[in-house]
Amino acid sequence: MRRHDYDKEAELRAHVGADPTRPHAHTELAAWLSRAGRLAQAREVLQAGLGAAGRTARLHHLLGLILCGAGDYNSGLRHLARAAEKEPTRFVFLRDLALAQGAAGQTASSVESLRQAVSLGGEDALRLGWLLRVGERVLADLGTRAERRPPQPSRRAAVVERIVSRNPETAEALIPRKGAPGSKERETLRAARRALVRLAGQSPSHADLYFGLSLVAEQLGEIDRAVEAAEKALALNPHYVEACLLAVRLYERSGKPNRAEQRCRQATRLRPRWADVHVRLGRILHEQGRGHEAAQAYHQALRIDGDCHEARQGVATLETALAEEGGGA
Repeated sequence: MRRHDYDKEAELRAHVGADPTRPHAHTELAAWLSRAGRLAQAREVLQAGLGAAGRTARLHHLLGLILCGAGDYNSGLRHLARAAEKEPTRFVFLRDLALAQGAAGQTASSVESLRQAVSLGGEDALRLGWLLRVGERVLADLGTRAERRPPQPSRRAAVVERIVSRNPETAEALIPRKGAPGSKERETLRAARRALVRLAGQSPSHADLYFGLSLVAEQLGEIDRAVEAAEKALALNPHYVEACLLAVRLYERSGKPNRAEQRCRQATRLRPRWADVHVRLGRILHEQGRGHEAAQAYHQALRIDGDCHEARQGVATLETALAEEGGGA
């Protein structure tokens, strides 16, 4: 009888304890326990990991395999499907889901999973092609069709979603600097949005996630959603001046000058030494026909930065308008 290696188990458990958010530590310990025949403890480790780890696809995959191996196909297939849903371009996840579905008698679902796996290409996918053909023949003999699922994200979108899930600050770098986003850029932005929405659900108190979501939604033309996210960021952090200025822009785009003014005044209080914020307020007031207040905002910008071209131009425009009004009178 093989002697149990308590030192190895202690080492693996220490890795989990050192960083519970690291999925690899949980899967390594669970796989070791599974090989030792301690399936119940392996399941406990994986279930604990699902509640603590940041990226859980591998945990769902291994737990699904263990449950299916123990004959619990209902629970096992749920976890395998969840792993494939989280990382739809991971060949091994789709392959194992397909095999488990076939073993459970779900031939139609198995064939659809096989199709998705084979569509990823590569040598492994080619080797799986024969099994797909067998499954399709079985379905043809039965007179049934494979289940059709909603189209999976492209490889590009899946990669973007994974990157943003790991580093949400990269979402802002995906926003095109000039012009409206093209079809590929929109696909990229939608993938970033999915990742940010999921992260915000997991960490609802992080203002930066809502700020990033607002930027992405704005680029996608979802102005109401962008406003909602910017306001959420400000509710979490009332001193978030970047979110405040983003809200100003969004309210201007949505034709709500009063709300734009309110947020812009808040920005001037948060950053009283930023000349461009006072210029922004001057423009908002000027567009509302409130020349005297606009002039005050422009002059405040000039007191901060005497060389501010935008403020000087604003004052000159107001003076010209007043002169024309006086001449007309």
